Amino acid sequence: MASLQDFGKRILQISGVSNYILVRNDGKVMVHNLEKADALAPLIVFAGLSCDAVGSVAGLTYLKYLMLARKNNEKLLIFPMDTYFLGIIHNPDAYTQDIVDHITRLIQMVAKPKKTS
Repeated sequence: MASLQDFGKRILQISGVSNYILVRNDGKVMVHNLEKADALAPLIVFAGLSCDAVGSVAGLTYLKYLMLARKNNEKLLIFPMDTYFLGIIHNPDAYTQDIVDHITRLIQMVAKPKKTS
């Protein structure tokens, strides 16, 4: 993976993204631009792991992201990244699908290629 700070800078270049947090699946915050990252990290991990469990029960091979929305239309998007979860908070006026597309491409660019046997 690219340096964590570079990864964060690239995320913030995406139009509509206001905040981000990258959390390891054990709850350790790796990089963020939030004031209270440690308060949000458990939610990110819980939601990400729960999403994995729901997908498994439903027979899905992969869930692209999970979205939680607030009354003010601010959204929290959670993307699985190998042993990490990326949380993105986007502005209420941003178009979610554009952000999802940009984040998905960014994740694909920085993800380690899977080893084949």
